[in-house]
Amino acid sequence: MGDCIRCGKCCQDVMLAESPELLEKAYGYWKKTKQIDPNFSEIYLIYPMLTFLFEEPDADLPYHYRCKHYSIGADGLPGCSIHHIRPRMCKDFPYYEDVTHLQEEENISPYEGCGYNLPD
Repeated sequence: MGDCIRCGKCCQDVMLAESPELLEKAYGYWKKTKQIDPNFSEIYLIYPMLTFLFEEPDADLPYHYRCKHYSIGADGLPGCSIHHIRPRMCKDFPYYEDVTHLQEEENISPYEGCGYNLPD
């Protein structure tokens, strides 16, 4: 497995199973709670960070978003404006709970040209 090459594809096309309506509803619920439930999925907390792009109904992860914190730095390279406090899903990318199902020859990242898909 390769490394991140800062292509920004994972930030410009965040693919999720959750619709914008579900994310908004869950985020609203979370904001009203007096105590944070440790089992509450972080995915709902990132709702304000995302801009909905489009839906691809036949895909496993049909909802496509763009992260509002993706930017081009002063050095001309793409990056995250909140890198030091980015969400766990970003820190852990491209690993997911079910990534163990992949065969060694399969791409670990769903993004074509992603550095994580390159050999070591």
